[in-house]
Order: sequence, then structure tokens, then C-alpha cells
Amino acid sequence: MAESRKPVISVHDLAKNYGELKVLRKIDMDIYKGEVVSVIGPSGSGKSTFLRCLNYLEELTSGEIDIGGVSLKGIDEDKHNKKLNEKAAKVIRKNVGMVFQQFNKTVLENVMECPVQVKKANKEETKKKAMELLARVGMDGKADAYPTQLSGGQQQRVAIARTLAMEPEVILFDEPTSALDPEFVGEVLNVMKDLAQAGMTMIVVTHEMGFAAEVANRVCFMDGGYVIEDGTPEEVFKHPKSDRAKQFFSKILNV
Repeated sequence: MAESRKPVISVHDLAKNYGELKVLRKIDMDIYKGEVVSVIGPSGSGKSTFLRCLNYLEELTSGEIDIGGVSLKGIDEDKHNKKLNEKAAKVIRKNVGMVFQQFNKTVLENVMECPVQVKKANKEETKKKAMELLARVGMDGKADAYPTQLSGGQQQRVAIARTLAMEPEVILFDEPTSALDPEFVGEVLNVMKDLAQAGMTMIVVTHEMGFAAEVANRVCFMDGGYVIEDGTPEEVFKHPKSDRAKQFFSKILNV
């Protein structure tokens, strides 16, 4: 259930093209505080591109995204929007965190880096908070370790702690378990479940249908650059309205 009538993120008429290739087509979506939204669908449906547009890792071709009163706008509608978007993105990225697994420093240094460099936070206070966050994801015993000394699941948990260190209002996850060995998937999903229970607003692009069904309170099914289904897990998985969604779920859910 949404906790506020005013959306945290509002997407209107969003389109993204790469030359003649239309990847996103006129997407409208409001996301509210405390929602966990799983974005699912076949490969090439536009899921990851949609997520990257929210954090302005991809330019918007047309349409608008409003996050906390800060707007990103399509550059095809007004070339001046590109410069405005770059300024807006700096504000948005302080409130919308995206989980990236790659890092080359120690675990503790990695979690401390953004608060110290971006927010100019006090180092000692940041270190204390970083250790608390590492404990929260079960990684405080690996504070001095380097990425090569960690499993994929451990690296992903560090990446989540790093994102939390910026105190974001929203966290974006792009296939957080796709590169993990099956034995490590559960430990990452458990951390995400804990975040969901704590009320964190999350948008998760995932192939993990079990996670989407169990943890998300909203599921969006995408195909061909469109959001075709948008509802509760019960509605989308068990009572899809579109033939495309019914076909997709019949293959992967054995229903």
C-alpha cells in the first residue's frame, strides 16, 4: 500500500529511442513512498533502460520524470533540456540510489566514499555509520576485505550498504541476482526483504518471480517498451489481462 497520495516518482509520457530503435514507448507511472515495485518481462522489453532513465544514466528522448519535485525532460522536445537535466540529475542522485556492484577499494572505504566525497560528511561519523550499515547486511566482519576476496553475493551486499550510506529515499536495483551463483542468491534477496519490511521505496528489475510475488506489493510487466500490466502480484501473476502476459507467465510459471 502507498503511504502517501503524492508520488515519490512520477513518470509521464516517457519515451527512449536509440536512433530508429524505440526502446521505451509512452510510459506513465506513479510510484509512492514505501512501495516495492518489481519490473518484470522478457529480455529486450525496456526494463533496464527504464530504470536507467530514472537515475538519468540514459537521456530521455521525450516525456518527463518528476522525482521529489525535480524534473527530467525529453531532449528531443527541447535541446536546452539536456543542460537542465544534468543539473537536476545531481540533485536526484542524492535521493535515488542505484546499486552498483563494481568497486576496487576495501569494503569499508567503498561504503564511506560517497558520503565523504559527495555530501562532505565527517569521516569519523561516516565510518561509524558505515560499520552499522555493514552489520545490517551481514558484512561488518569483512570491512577490510577487497572485492577479489569476496563472493558475488558478498559484493552485492556491500553494494547495497554503499547505496544506503547516501540515505536515499528510493533504491533502484537492476537484476541484483543475475550474476550470482544460485547459492548466493538467497542472501541478497534476504537483505532486500529486510529493506522492504523497513519501508524502503524500491524499484527492482528482476527475473526472480518468487521475490516479485513475495516481497513486491506491485508488479509491472513490460514488453516491447510498454508497461502492459501494472498491479498487485496476485493480479498480475494470477489474473493477467493481456494475452502477451498470459503467454509469458504460462512458460515461466508453468501455469
